[in-house]
Amino acid sequence: MPVSVQLTGWIIAGGLIPQPHQGLIIMALQHDLLADTHGKRPRLLIVQPLVGIGDMVWHKPWIDHLAAYFDVILACKPTAKAPILFSGTDGITGWVAIERSLRGKTGPHDGPLGLLRLAAAFRASKADHVLIMHHSATYALAARFAGIRNRWGYGIGGGRRWLNCGACLGREARYEHPTRKLARFAAMNGFGLASPIWRMPPTDVAQHAADSWCDDLGIPAFGAAGTGLRDMMVMGVGAMDDERKWPPAQFAALAARLADHSPNTRILVMGAPSEQPIIDAVLADPAAPAGLIPNTAPLDEAIALINAARLYVGNDTSLLNIAAACGRPAAGIFAQSTPLDYSDAIIPIAEPDGRFGEPGAIARISAAQAFDVVATELDRQLAAGN
Repeated sequence: MPVSVQLTGWIIAGGLIPQPHQGLIIMALQHDLLADTHGKRPRLLIVQPLVGIGDMVWHKPWIDHLAAYFDVILACKPTAKAPILFSGTDGITGWVAIERSLRGKTGPHDGPLGLLRLAAAFRASKADHVLIMHHSATYALAARFAGIRNRWGYGIGGGRRWLNCGACLGREARYEHPTRKLARFAAMNGFGLASPIWRMPPTDVAQHAADSWCDDLGIPAFGAAGTGLRDMMVMGVGAMDDERKWPPAQFAALAARLADHSPNTRILVMGAPSEQPIIDAVLADPAAPAGLIPNTAPLDEAIALINAARLYVGNDTSLLNIAAACGRPAAGIFAQSTPLDYSDAIIPIAEPDGRFGEPGAIARISAAQAFDVVATELDRQLAAGN
């Protein structure tokens, strides 16, 4: 008979089962893990309000893990594109759009009346529990107003008073990187992952569209049969702010070196539709080789193309994090912050003097420096036959 166990506020049932693919021991959960759910999976509202796609990618392993045992309603900002990022995650049963602090724009959830609207949206989720992956007191207070009885969260600062379950983080955690912050909080509250695994499989529809696009352009398969890889690499040329944008001339110079080094490997110059002028500038640069392929595919198809690419190289932005989540080698250009280290897939192309954050620092990264990093990975793949 399953035993009911209290683990830092999370009531779960079952015995210890090793999960080596996640590198941890977790409790085996039953669908009737709470006595008052009458055989139904409990409803967990997860609040992750950071604004970017990359921000959501950072939180994904833990949300995926919880969605295996709870019916998760994910509250997030529309700019994070979570329905696309989590299209392969079973267990997410609903969404709440958080419309406040939208990159300098106000929304319906800003201000005192906005707080009440947000609380109403949380209440409408009919959640049994809420888990707030953020320090802001606003979300904890909204959950309290919503009447959600079990409230976990980071609790850094004033928000702690509105939480009533689990262990909270100390103030020193506020400026930690989100992956380290969440890893620590999860370990304190019984859902830690010793070795988080990022996964982002493309949807069948997006995979079909990507395959058709590659076939139309004559991009051949690469490596062992069945891997789905194509002999192509993706250059991500956009970014949210100018200080993270490597100049188009440098991308063109890098593409020229790579075309000489690997003449059969096609190069996609990728960005959002709003970044078409950057793509055009790369293609129009005198150094750019012939045959570069512009691409402004929708996000789901971009994920499928990155999954099929030999590697990604580009700015420190959402596509870099997506490439890492896809398990593809992701050569990232870092000038405004130290290189990300949450995934072994990330290969840094770092500001050479270590003076991160300075205005114009990205201009100190040369095409030759980037080429050395990318060519090394391409050569490694050929030597390994993958």
